[in-house]
Amino acid sequence: MKKTTMAGFALAALSSGAQAQTNVTFYGLIDLAVQSGRTNGVTTTRVDSSAVAPTRFGFQGSEDLGGGTQAIFRLESGFNADTGALANNGVLFGREAWVGLKGNLGQVQVGVNYTPLFLSYVTYSLGELNTLGWGNATNNFVFVPAARTANSIRYTSPTFAGLTLRLFHGLGNENADGQPHGLGKTSSAALTYRNGALAVDVDYLQQAYANTAALTAATPAKTGRYWLLGASYDFGLVKPALIYQSHSRSNDVASAINASFANPDNHFYELNALVRATPRGTLLVSYGQYTKRASSSGNAKSYGLRHDYLLSKRTGLYGGISRVQNESTASFTVSSAGGPGIAVAPGQSINSVIFGTIHRF
Repeated sequence: MKKTTMAGFALAALSSGAQAQTNVTFYGLIDLAVQSGRTNGVTTTRVDSSAVAPTRFGFQGSEDLGGGTQAIFRLESGFNADTGALANNGVLFGREAWVGLKGNLGQVQVGVNYTPLFLSYVTYSLGELNTLGWGNATNNFVFVPAARTANSIRYTSPTFAGLTLRLFHGLGNENADGQPHGLGKTSSAALTYRNGALAVDVDYLQQAYANTAALTAATPAKTGRYWLLGASYDFGLVKPALIYQSHSRSNDVASAINASFANPDNHFYELNALVRATPRGTLLVSYGQYTKRASSSGNAKSYGLRHDYLLSKRTGLYGGISRVQNESTASFTVSSAGGPGIAVAPGQSINSVIFGTIHRF
């Protein structure tokens, strides 16, 4: 019933374009790079798609309904430019797929949505060509199921005195067969503040998880909790930023399991800065640490240095070096923005270099 109602709302909003003019835009981005990484005495060199920015295409549009209200939608698909295959586990519109309303009281969107945590990641994990990409510590440490959720509703309030409220609720698995009731159910609230060059975000998110990858309907679902603080200040020549995130109430989880939303208790931070060295070139400097609460053997450090250069408004080049240093049971790697990085065995570190290009259309 929930899926039927959501689909009906989406079709009604989209089909109205046949009777009234709707502004629809087709857009996309292609990111291809050559990356070489060395770990455990072995060097791997490969062509990578989506290193700094997820390669994607999409459709978005709006219709003026009068009285300051608009119907809006977005459908976005990720793909791998090096192979042509769909990303996001083969889901056609696995990045975003939502329809909503925007007006004087704010914006509501229903479907596949990014959570407030993700919106903070991309705000404070800096980069010129794209944020939350190759070289950012947050991108190496982030737990993906907490960043995007299907069957969800997101509300964004109007801005008052620099303050904006975001509310989010995801219904989870909707009682899928063979899974615990409520698995993946997500609720979140975030408060953002903007005042000139200063930006600050405070986020809270809770998400239902199971502590095992083997699931049955009787597997208990528990709730993990995230807190995030992000801040930045733009001085002009230099823009520094901070992200700090803490995750708790999952002390029965030994290692991350995406399929069951399981994430060990941990906290991580990233200190990063943009240095606008030339009119077209920007240097990203990033450092971060991940701490696993149960055992320091799961800790890791991330170092990143990346130069982004704009050839035009739509095309850019980038090059960078990065290192992830793992303790004995950690296996973090230098992650791409839209796909897995070079695999690293537990306790091994990785040093990586990359050169690539981005084109937007």
